[in-house]
Amino acid sequence: MTDARVGVAFSSGFFGFFAHAGFLAAQRELGILPSAYAGASSGAIVGAMAACGMSDHAIKDMLFSLKKEHFWDPDPWHYILRKALSLFRGYTGYLKGDGFACLLKKLPLRQIEECERPLAIAATNLTEGKEAIFTRGNLVKAIQASGAVPMLFKPVEIDGSLYVDGGVTNKCPLKALADLVDLKTIIVHFIASENMEKGVHGFLGKRMTPWHIQYLAVNIARQEAYQRQLEIVRMRGIEVIEVRTNTPSLGPDKLHMGPAGYNSAKATALEVLSNRFPGKRQSRM
Repeated sequence: MTDARVGVAFSSGFFGFFAHAGFLAAQRELGILPSAYAGASSGAIVGAMAACGMSDHAIKDMLFSLKKEHFWDPDPWHYILRKALSLFRGYTGYLKGDGFACLLKKLPLRQIEECERPLAIAATNLTEGKEAIFTRGNLVKAIQASGAVPMLFKPVEIDGSLYVDGGVTNKCPLKALADLVDLKTIIVHFIASENMEKGVHGFLGKRMTPWHIQYLAVNIARQEAYQRQLEIVRMRGIEVIEVRTNTPSLGPDKLHMGPAGYNSAKATALEVLSNRFPGKRQSRM
């Protein structure tokens, strides 16, 4: 039975889709069945899986079999060299994104509006200089846009505009989810940015220090924007339950650690959610 006024939002978090999927499995095991989902970047992938009604078994099969070569499709070296000689003018990203798009075609649906539950996907519109929320249209394109990490992936073109990672402007699309359906409670699975430790100046001792400072500044801006969304949503009378499972950060060269991240997030989420929703009983299936 669907919890009619409960929604779930998945934050951005680079390769955090393993942790998000573990959280989703725990939520389902406890019988929490939201009426809508939202996500940014890696959160958009799992949000779409949930909204499409994919089973936990199908999600695990898709993620646990993931290899770097499945999505690692850089331009030929001679093309990159030619762009380097022109100081990378017009060069928009290392990976073409075709492999990523092929992986997303394993999803059972093609249009956002075909999903079993309403879904909001956050992206960043470079052309119009603003954040974007997709609630209709091509599901694969929307997720691809939301996950197009700047510099790593080339921007994704949709209807003449270029889009990149939704997490750049919208760490977790809380307001978009609240605007999508009438909710009483939003559960957030939040993956914190790895360099946000307060009072720690470790970036000063790292190579390419200016880059690390820039990276930290962007993450601070995203965190502040998320806090403002929290305030807006709570002022509307919506309860926000934030769950942080604190799983190790993953990347393209650490995909073998994905199952461990999944299981860790699931175990933590089961503990946290069962305490917050004492009326829910864990399935024994």
